[in-house]
Formats: sequence, structure tokens, C-alpha cells
Amino acid sequence: MNLEFNPDQQAVLDAVERIARDYEGRPALGASHYETSAALQADLEEASVFDAVTTEELGPVAAAAMVQRLARLPQCVELVASALVLPVLAPALVRSCAVLWEGRTRAARWLPGARTVLCVRGDTAEAAVLAEGDVEALDSPFGYPVGRLRAPDTLAWQAMDLDAGELRRLWRVGVAAELTGNLDAGLQSVVAHVRDRRQFGRPLGAFQVVQHRLAHAAVHVEAARGLTLQAAFTGNDADALAALGAIQQAATTITYDLHQFMGAMGLTLEHPLHRWTTRAKMLRVDLGGTPAQLQALADLTWGAARAA
Repeated sequence: MNLEFNPDQQAVLDAVERIARDYEGRPALGASHYETSAALQADLEEASVFDAVTTEELGPVAAAAMVQRLARLPQCVELVASALVLPVLAPALVRSCAVLWEGRTRAARWLPGARTVLCVRGDTAEAAVLAEGDVEALDSPFGYPVGRLRAPDTLAWQAMDLDAGELRRLWRVGVAAELTGNLDAGLQSVVAHVRDRRQFGRPLGAFQVVQHRLAHAAVHVEAARGLTLQAAFTGNDADALAALGAIQQAATTITYDLHQFMGAMGLTLEHPLHRWTTRAKMLRVDLGGTPAQLQALADLTWGAARAA
């Protein structure tokens, strides 16, 4: 795959970059592990960037790259469903939309404040419009608003005529992009910290063990970035499984090292590191985590060979 963006993709990513830089300069509220931003959501909607995935000159590659960039912000908005899933498979559903996997009663990120909910079980999918009071917000240590439906069986669920397998593939690409962006942002903040923080008369970043571990993290993040864009480009199930499985597997070690080198500061509400790493903790177990992705990849790869 050619990892250079075409002029149209670069133009929309430049627009996203301008929006992102504006929000990077805003002080964090510091009240919790997450800060949602209705203003950011409105700016993205106004710029029509969520339509990129269905535009021939832009496609899933631009959408995935956009998710990677926006996930680096301390503020968070719903990205995966809006940028990759709904425009392709369910354009009639109103954003923001939360997605439930394998059951109506499960807790899910983005349910608080969502206007619609999509539930996927096996090969079937159903959707419902949400009203005020339909969702119970949960106290969560993760970097997203998390909730549960109060009375899921009383909602007016409508069967959705869509390909659940394709939905899972797009979801894997989106989660891989978001997780990569989160870890990349955390890594860059720690690199800046060890460059400035001095210990024993030297910057922390001058110690070889610190350099090696951060370089190891950077290799995984950059590899995941490429794997995710490759999966978006090919539309291949195996590529999507490999991209998500790889970054989910690396997330635990990277998160540990980032907090190890940032110290207690990374856990304070004033510093954004905890926002990225608490998001990563939730994303690394999405769709069953690394074991599920790699098992599915093995079945897809060698199961076909055995059948032949």
C-alpha cells in the first residue's frame, strides 16, 4: 500500500488538523477522567468530515486517519460509529449512536447522551431511538461516558438490514485507529516530559533504558498506524483483525511504560495522560481483546486452508 494520501484525502485531513489544533490549545476542565466536547462534535459536523468514508476520493483511509488524529485530543467525541460505521451501513441513524455487542443489557461507552443505539448479536442487528431517561449513566474509571439501558426490552427496536460481518470489520478498523491515536498522544506527552524532566543532573530521556522502552512503544504505535490504514484500504477482514489485535496486544505494556516515566503526574486530573490511557484500557478489550482477534485471524487464515 502507498501510505501517501492523495490530494483530496490530504485536504480533508488538513481541515481536521486545523480543528484539532484549536482544541489542543484549550485548557482541560480537569473534573474527571474524560471531557466530552459538544463544540468539537459540532465543528466536525459542520465541516462534514464524517462523510469522508462514503466519498470515493477519500474513503475509509481518510476516515481512519481522521479518527487517529482526533483520538489524540484530550477531549473526546464519538468517532468510530460516526466516521466509519453509520455512513456506510446505517446512514438513516441519527448521531451520536452507541453500539451494543451481543446483548441489550450490556454497558457501553457513549450511551449517555446518545440519540440512537445499535445492538448487534451474531448476524443480526437492531436499532432504537433513545429518549431522555432511557439510559442510566454509570460511574466508570474509563475515559468515556459509559451507560446502560434502563429498560431495553421496552424500546421500539427495529430490525436493520445490514451486513453484521461488515459492521464488525469497520468497527475493528475504527477501534484500532482510535486506540492508536490515544497511545500516540500519550507517548508524545511522555517524550516531552522526559526531555525536560531532570534527574541526577541529566534529562530523564538521556537514560538508555528510558530511550529503549519509549522507542519500543513508538515502533508499536507506528506499526499499528500503518496496519490500520492498510486494513482501511484493503477492506480485508484479516487485515482488520491483525490491526486491532496488534495494537490491543501492545496497549498494556505501552500504558505501563508511559505512566512509569511520567510518574504520579500522569494520574492527576490536571495532566491529560490519564485520559488517553483510561480510554486505551477500555479499547484494548473491545470485541474480546487480543485473544479474540488473533483467534479469529487464525481461523480465517488456516481454517480456509484446512477446508481446502
